[in-house]
Amino acid sequence: MKRIKKHCKDWKTALPFILPGLLLVIFFVFYPMLFTIRISFSEYQIVQGKITFIGLDNFMSIFQDRSGRFWYAFRNNFLYAFVTTPCIIMGGLIVAFLVNHLKRGQIIFRLGFYLPVITSWVIVGLVFQYMFNSSERGLINYIIVDVLHLTDEYIPWLLREWSGNAAIWIMGIWKNIGWSMLIFLAALQGIDPVLYEAAKLDGASLMQEFRYITIRMVKPTIFFVLVNMIIGSFNVFLQVMLLTSGKPNGRTSVLQYMLYDKAFNQFEFGEASAIGIITAITVMTLTVVLNKAFRLDQAEGDKA
Repeated sequence: MKRIKKHCKDWKTALPFILPGLLLVIFFVFYPMLFTIRISFSEYQIVQGKITFIGLDNFMSIFQDRSGRFWYAFRNNFLYAFVTTPCIIMGGLIVAFLVNHLKRGQIIFRLGFYLPVITSWVIVGLVFQYMFNSSERGLINYIIVDVLHLTDEYIPWLLREWSGNAAIWIMGIWKNIGWSMLIFLAALQGIDPVLYEAAKLDGASLMQEFRYITIRMVKPTIFFVLVNMIIGSFNVFLQVMLLTSGKPNGRTSVLQYMLYDKAFNQFEFGEASAIGIITAITVMTLTVVLNKAFRLDQAEGDKA
């Protein structure tokens, strides 16, 4: 009874401090989450405010769609992760390593590489629309056709499946590489300089320092960036909306854009909620798998 009274007293003391945040979490996180799960198993008529339970019909409708748009969107999310994540990690790590070894001008290079991160997605989207424009006004078409004369026809980059996806990937890499650079730069500055000095005394080159010291010392940071980039890959939306709008026929769409299209263009809120649930389960599964793989790698490193 004394322990129970002590716990109650502790809760009574702490409750005024945690209650405001707890209420916000309940109303803006847990309630919308539970409501989304409910809608995913229902037919939701938003105007009438009517919710009719229909079981797994929304999920079956998505999976059995003859156009295959869900599977294209699902595939594109994984392709985005597989293409952009290695580029962002390796690019950010290499840039951070080089910037960290600069004796002058570190601030300028940090600002230059981080500037795309703080630039508005809309502005970046307009720039990439100009670059990949299908007419002679597009920068890439102008260089290929009018400058290099490699072809006589202007290429509709954003209206084709793979060139449209490539534009989305390039935009994601360019926008996020500065963020990973900043994270890796913080990790590199935590490495003992004695290690690099000892490597120089042994005659190690810059590449050898990068391979045998830098990469091994920033493994936890690599995992952190990896998980964040993979989770972010399933939140891709603005790139698709600004560049391709899922054209042609949903071949460049992703799950979040399909969710938006289902909810606010087709008013199929049940199917949109089902897509959200599928996305959440996929992200959770990938995170658990990566966590287990990382812990296994840590255990092997401890044994070594």
